[in-house]
Amino acid sequence: MLDLPYAVAPRQHPPRRVGTLDSGILEIPVLGGLTVDESTTITELLADDVSAFVQGAQLADAIAQAEQISQPEAFAIIEDVMAGKRLEGQAEAIRLRYAERLEGLATVYAGAGERNIRASVTAIVRHRLAMPGWVMPEGFPRVLLQDIWQLVMDEQAAERLPANKPTDDDLKKQPPVSGKRRERTGRPSSGGFATDTPEPSAATPSAES
Repeated sequence: MLDLPYAVAPRQHPPRRVGTLDSGILEIPVLGGLTVDESTTITELLADDVSAFVQGAQLADAIAQAEQISQPEAFAIIEDVMAGKRLEGQAEAIRLRYAERLEGLATVYAGAGERNIRASVTAIVRHRLAMPGWVMPEGFPRVLLQDIWQLVMDEQAAERLPANKPTDDDLKKQPPVSGKRRERTGRPSSGGFATDTPEPSAATPSAES
C-alpha cells in the first residue's frame, strides 16, 4: 500500500492464479485497476506501433467521400465489419465494394490487437511479479497469455465499476488524524491574554497557519 493519507484505505483483493498444470501456474496480485507504471510500460512498448485507428479513419474518409456519406457513418460501417457483424442495405453494398481494402485493414486490426495483448501481459509480469527486465520469450504458453490478458481486461473494467465510488459511509470510516490539535478555550495561556476573537472559519486562514 502506498504511504498516503487515505480517507479510505485501498480495498484488498485476493491474488489470482493463472495458467494450468501444463503451462505452470502463476499467482498475480489483483489491484482493482492498472497502475500508472503499468500503463506507461504498455504505451512505451507500443510506441512504434502502426495505429490501426488512424488507418481505419483514413479508409473511412475515402469511403465517405466516394459514397457521399458522413465520416462517422463510414467509420461505423468499418467497425461493424471488423467486429464481424452482419450488414444490410447500403452498408453491405459498401462492404462488398471495398472488400479488399477492408480485408487488409482487418489484418492490421488483428496485428495491433495481438501486440496490445503482448504489451499488456509484459507490463503485468514486469510490475506485479517484480521482473522489471522481463521480455516475453518465444514459445510463451498461450494459456498464460490469455489468462493474464483476461486479468488486464478485468482490471480495466473494475476501474469503471460504480462500486469503486466511495459512499458517504465509506468516507465516515476514515482513520483518525494523527496528532492532537489544541482547542481554543478563550482562557489565556501563560503570559497571554484572553480575547473575544471568534475561531476563524475555514475560508479565512488564521495567523497560526
